[in-house]
Amino acid sequence: MSGAAASFGQAKAEDINWRQFEGASIVWAYDIHPYADAVAAQLPEFEKLTGIKVTPELYPDDAYWNKLTIQLSTKSPSWDVVGTGIQPAWDLAPGQLLEPLDRYLNDPKLTSASYDYKDFFPALRDALTWQVNGGQIEPGRGQVWAIPHGFENIQLFYRKDILDKHGIKVPTTPPEMSAACEKLKSADPAITPLGVRGVRFWSSIHTAAISIAKSYGVHDFVVKDGKLETGLDSPESIAFHKDYVEMIKKCAAPSFANDNWYQVVDGINSGRTAMAIDSNMFGFWNDVAGKPASGKIAFAPPLRAPNDKTFESNIWIWSLAMNAASQKKGAAWLFIQWATSKQVELNGAIAGKLVNSPRASTWSDKVWLDYAAKPEFTNFVDTFKSVQDRAALAFTPRVGFAEAMNAWAVAMQKMVNGADVKATLADLASEIRSSM
Repeated sequence: MSGAAASFGQAKAEDINWRQFEGASIVWAYDIHPYADAVAAQLPEFEKLTGIKVTPELYPDDAYWNKLTIQLSTKSPSWDVVGTGIQPAWDLAPGQLLEPLDRYLNDPKLTSASYDYKDFFPALRDALTWQVNGGQIEPGRGQVWAIPHGFENIQLFYRKDILDKHGIKVPTTPPEMSAACEKLKSADPAITPLGVRGVRFWSSIHTAAISIAKSYGVHDFVVKDGKLETGLDSPESIAFHKDYVEMIKKCAAPSFANDNWYQVVDGINSGRTAMAIDSNMFGFWNDVAGKPASGKIAFAPPLRAPNDKTFESNIWIWSLAMNAASQKKGAAWLFIQWATSKQVELNGAIAGKLVNSPRASTWSDKVWLDYAAKPEFTNFVDTFKSVQDRAALAFTPRVGFAEAMNAWAVAMQKMVNGADVKATLADLASEIRSSM
């Protein structure tokens, strides 16, 4: 971490006063996640640089998102900096629960000239910039609501040792996956063919389900006659859900309804699971030298519709935002700025924690690229680049995202448990329309 200390020592002398909020104490809340670990490992350097004490509060995935909504909607000042994604921020910004960050970014007394905001990939900056009009989100212009901290695209990753052993070709469509799963279960009933999230929460939709659904032509929302309308009961959606539900029945673990990303990662790492469709970094973390799965995990694009030649991959942006109710906004901003700086991002990447850095400078850094191209990471870099070319935000920007996607996750469980696909989607669409 000495590089970070040197970098910020120079910034202190040349640009802003990093000790202008010395003595402050702030709380940073985040999901329990390796991206959080990447920052937490470097916190002593920030505290040494600024004299600001940072207390991390880290929670399991689904518990964190619920607590985030409660904390901010009640305007509690107890959290100063929060981890968020684009979609949860859509629900928080219109109620003035997040602090717009433009004035901090543009203040030369608060933001170092070396911070280089334009070094973040343009698509990520654009996604976190919008205006609120009539209570709804208008993307592409407006205010900056959060700063990218890390991001992920959705891929299929698999234990090549298991697939090679049983002579199974990497599937490209849900029907191919269903067939591969039947072959795997016949060859070794102890192996779960496919790990995928299934909890009754929007996080189980934003990875495999929405990425594959887009390839089928499914839209969560569409504009009809000038009005926003859900597309989840469309013919394309019915076709997708029939294939997807059939795949889950044949491929996923019996614990599907309770599985989140923790179970997906553990299955791949232990070899109890042969394949997974989820965030690409999970495969990388389990390929690290010394781990049981090192060098055994390979990567491929996510599944696509049988009649489509191209795949789609949703994008998720882990971001740092400021609680509008924070009483220590200056100190909070220095922490956000430091945690998303070039050096801290690069340190996190090289440590194998913050795999998909949102900064272009990281992806041109030889130390990171040499590390990520090690043999144990198989085809991680090449697949990342090919998938990233097609990766895009798959959801329609709107307030009410969480409610609608939670309802979709519940409907998915019902269909997997045997409910009629067409009727369940009709009920889902009706529920969403009634809440719009």
